[in-house]
Amino acid sequence: MRLAPLFFLFIVFFIVILTNMKWLWIIGGLLITCLVFAAKTFWEPQTAPAVVSDVPQVSHNIRVEILNGCGTGGVANEIGQKLREFGIDVMTLGNAENFNFPETIVIDRMGKIEYAQQVANVLGTPNVIQQKTPDPFRIEEVTVIIGRDYQGLKILK
Repeated sequence: MRLAPLFFLFIVFFIVILTNMKWLWIIGGLLITCLVFAAKTFWEPQTAPAVVSDVPQVSHNIRVEILNGCGTGGVANEIGQKLREFGIDVMTLGNAENFNFPETIVIDRMGKIEYAQQVANVLGTPNVIQQKTPDPFRIEEVTVIIGRDYQGLKILK
């Protein structure tokens, strides 16, 4: 489809040459100019625009445990689904020891505070603590306890 205008220009060029030879240099120059611009447009590599995103990124597949500490049914599952969209491996969903947590807390369980900080950035909470527990069977690197402030978390907006 894109070659049709070029073909049309070639036809016009040859008709003009046959009917009026003195305009050959002018029309030839115009035709060459058009061909150069057309070639540049068709063969110039197209680059995708840079995507600027303010979405926090995680460095790898962080293993997370999510506990409901506010008492609202289904909130741990909802936040777990959202975290999975960011590439976070939600291993466990459950309830906290009680439902009296006023704020959401992100807990580093393995001594990798940067993982807990990345999860906190995705959630939109500043509350990050380190609490390593000597449990050889624990596979989660980070625990999230959802507090009563969950509606204000960035991940739910």
